[in-house]
Order: sequence, then structure tokens, then C-alpha cells
Amino acid sequence: MTLEDAAREFEFTMKYLGVLVRVGAIQRIPTAEDMIFLSRLKQLWKHTEWIKITLRQVRSKARREKLVRELELTKPEKYVLNRYLNAKGRLSLRRVASELATYYGVPENVAKGIVRKMRNRVYTAKRRQASRKLSEGCHGGHEGL
Repeated sequence: MTLEDAAREFEFTMKYLGVLVRVGAIQRIPTAEDMIFLSRLKQLWKHTEWIKITLRQVRSKARREKLVRELELTKPEKYVLNRYLNAKGRLSLRRVASELATYYGVPENVAKGIVRKMRNRVYTAKRRQASRKLSEGCHGGHEGL
């Protein structure tokens, strides 16, 4: 049986199985033991409780949030997101779109759409974070009043 066959049989993606091969959990050509492992893993891997427990193993709250935030993003989207999150000053849309075109081969008109989308996501997240801090500041420390 090939990895492709195992992916179909157990409803895993090839990317997921590739990770399992890379970390040594299964062989590139799955053995009978690998098939038993994949069968058991299939019963477990989509359960919400399992996912929560697994995420809790990542000690850093910031790292957990980053994992969830970037879950569905493409590499160019992750790049733009991190450029805006880590920017020391203002970034121009044209500059970041040009970087996407250079580094990822994304056409400039498509790159501008990606930059707008991710920039808006970052600004929204920063506004929410600021309003949370503001509301915590208004309610915190006044219990005795």
C-alpha cells in the first residue's frame, strides 16, 4: 500500500501523512504496524477534546494564538500578516505587494488584494485588543468603591 492509498483509506491529507513520515511516526511505504497506528489515529485526531489537549501542550499563549490565527492562511498571506504585525512604522500597500510579487511570484494586482485583506485583519485584531485592554482597565481595581 502507498501513502496515497493510506490517505484515501483513512481520510488524511497527503500533507498530514508527510508530516507523520518526517517525524518518524510512519514509514514512507506504510507497514502493517503503520496501518494499525493510522487506524487508531483516525478515531482520535478530529475530536475537539484531543485538539484542546494538544494545543495546551504549546506553553506560550502567543504561540497558540499564532497557530490558530494562521491555520487557514497561505504562505503569502502569512508573510503579509507577519509584516504588518511586526512593523515598526507604517507600511505601504505598494511596498508589501511588491515584496509578495518578488518573493512568491504573486501577480501585483492579486498581491494588492491579499495585502488589503491581511492588513484589515491585523487592524481589526489590534482594535479589538486595544478595546479589551481599555475595558479591563475601566473595570479592574475598583472593587472597593
